[in-house]
Amino acid sequence: MTTSPVRVVPNSGTPNEMEHNAGPMVSTWERVDLGPILRGEKVTPSPSVLARADGIRMLYPGRLNLFMGETESLKTWAADIAVVQELREDHHVIYVDFEDTPESAVERLQSLGAASEQIESGFSYYHPAGRFNDIAALSIEELISQNGALTLVVIDGVTEAMSMMDLDPGKGPDVAHFYSSFPRWLARTGAAVVLIDHVTKSTEGRGRWAIGSERKLSGLDGAAYAFTTIHQFGRGRTGTAKITVSKDRCGFVRQHEGSGRTIAVMELRSWPDGGVTFSLEAPELATKSDGTFRPIVLMEKASKAIEANPGLSKRALRTAVGSKHDHADLAIELLVIEGYAFIELGPNRSQRYNLRKPFRVSKEVE
Repeated sequence: MTTSPVRVVPNSGTPNEMEHNAGPMVSTWERVDLGPILRGEKVTPSPSVLARADGIRMLYPGRLNLFMGETESLKTWAADIAVVQELREDHHVIYVDFEDTPESAVERLQSLGAASEQIESGFSYYHPAGRFNDIAALSIEELISQNGALTLVVIDGVTEAMSMMDLDPGKGPDVAHFYSSFPRWLARTGAAVVLIDHVTKSTEGRGRWAIGSERKLSGLDGAAYAFTTIHQFGRGRTGTAKITVSKDRCGFVRQHEGSGRTIAVMELRSWPDGGVTFSLEAPELATKSDGTFRPIVLMEKASKAIEANPGLSKRALRTAVGSKHDHADLAIELLVIEGYAFIELGPNRSQRYNLRKPFRVSKEVE
């Protein structure tokens, strides 16, 4: 008795799924052409989306990135900030929402300063009630042809999305299957895909990944960030969160992180008119145990500048620090208050800064 050869069917579900067919054997094990890489035509991408105040980007294009944190840790707001930044550049964004409503999504974007015209032209919102299929893919391909290439895709609610697909977040193969489905399909458009997920409330045994399998972290090919609440945000309140790097597959992000793997400190300030202003600062704003901020990196820069050039003016010292004036001023003020620097009067009663003792970040207690 003869048997038909086994043929691997591409895109038939999991990589192990096969079917018997009388046709020729087909394999996905093909030698990869390294020529374009060796010629520099294909390179590892650097982050292109979600800019800190200093211009450093945090999300990799064409790859899966992850925001994870407890409820109300500002991770969704961080994704919204990325959306607003892209809309201001007239870029095209898709938001796939498994947790909230379109009304809430639009309200958040408008409160952050996105104009209605920007939202209408560049923001494509989805609230799926079923699985991703060929019809959905064709619809998005048509949308891209009309609105332009995608630069950002937000998938809000990983656990809910997996539940819709009858997948278990605690099982590694199910997580791998989910990543390889529509998130990876959307990443192949060239967009930076950011997945938003929760962590367990208990810190014991949490590790560095979100609820469920560690595959949620190991299966990523971009960056993963953990959000930790410092001050709770709400209407009429100012909230802050610390963002730390949990994974950086491509290696472009970690060079910009500070102590404790902190890559940014995020602040949201709610105003009476319903507006929300945001800042996404480098880890120059370090957090003490009481939740207050000390710009210790800027303090060190100011200290070194005074060491090199005693008697600097306020303006020259600001320039040497190289940050926003309010942050630089805070760093300089703290050096004086804490006894590291002192002020002398110069010509025309100008203020000149001198040093009593050097300030170094390494001496700070984390």
